[in-house]
Amino acid sequence: MTRGMPPVLVVVLLLSGCGGPSAPVDQGGGAVMEEPHPDAMRAMGWLEFADLSLHVQADGRSPSGPHVRGWVLGGTFAPSGDVVGGGGPRPRGRILTPGFLELRTRAFVRRDGDRPPQAPYVDGLQDAETGGFHPTSPVRREAVKPAAESGR
Repeated sequence: MTRGMPPVLVVVLLLSGCGGPSAPVDQGGGAVMEEPHPDAMRAMGWLEFADLSLHVQADGRSPSGPHVRGWVLGGTFAPSGDVVGGGGPRPRGRILTPGFLELRTRAFVRRDGDRPPQAPYVDGLQDAETGGFHPTSPVRREAVKPAAESGR
């Protein structure tokens, strides 16, 4: 304890330092967003398939290689266009896995995997050596039907 100060005064001083502004409890302690993705929080940009990197137009550079334009919001992506520059020659990687690239999260889903891809997605090949993706289809905006349903 502090010399010469009564214990009650020490507790009051400690508690007064913790009493800054705070958000109401019913708002989860943070700001309330009335839109799912306000325009101020997203930027126009593109996803490059070679390394699955996201870029915004404000950076002042141009896409290189196959890409798709859309909105960048943090680490997520919402395509507004279609694949540009895709469908060229098959990549030369030794380990190419057929599957789908989920554009929103940039997650790869194997074609022979246990779940269908979430739309929007692109068909293609994942290169295990580079981590890149070679698109072979336009942007697909509908969900894939499970194998049990598609055979009916």
